[in-house]
Amino acid sequence: MITRSRQVALALTALLTAGAACQARDHEPPKPPAPAPTAADTGAFTLVASGDVLPHDSIIERARFDAGGTGYDFRPMLAGARPVVARADLALCHMETVYGANGDYSGYPLFKSPPEVAKALAATGYDGCSTASNHSVDDGADGIRRTLDALDRAGVRHAGTARTEAEADIATVLRAGRAQV
Repeated sequence: MITRSRQVALALTALLTAGAACQARDHEPPKPPAPAPTAADTGAFTLVASGDVLPHDSIIERARFDAGGTGYDFRPMLAGARPVVARADLALCHMETVYGANGDYSGYPLFKSPPEVAKALAATGYDGCSTASNHSVDDGADGIRRTLDALDRAGVRHAGTARTEAEADIATVLRAGRAQV
């Protein structure tokens, strides 16, 4: 039988031997920490996302006034937002209404906005708009078509409504810096 003092001595010897073996291993020197990634490395980008673009009758009349009585000019109303919107890597809005045609424009309850809204959004710096809303069918399929056609002509991308089932199956992908959204 091993005495208690002998058990302690054996345990300490085993512990010291194991510790020495660990110290004897070859270790690589620690690597310096990797530099913190920059925004360009991570694909980070700035985003401006604004809410409803929802021209009521008074807004439509103001745009007519701002255009000098011929057509509609929404750019002056959006001028205050332009410095922020134009600087963003990606600027998105929500086009709540559909566009009418040939002066057939109205506010609440069935919205039909002038297509000049799309030009003003582009001039302000918006890259795209969501278009699905409770007013998407205020003027049926024709309203959707006119709206998407006007946004296309203005160079403003869109997602949410579509002219055809095939178009609805295509995802809208936007570029923001190095990222795809």
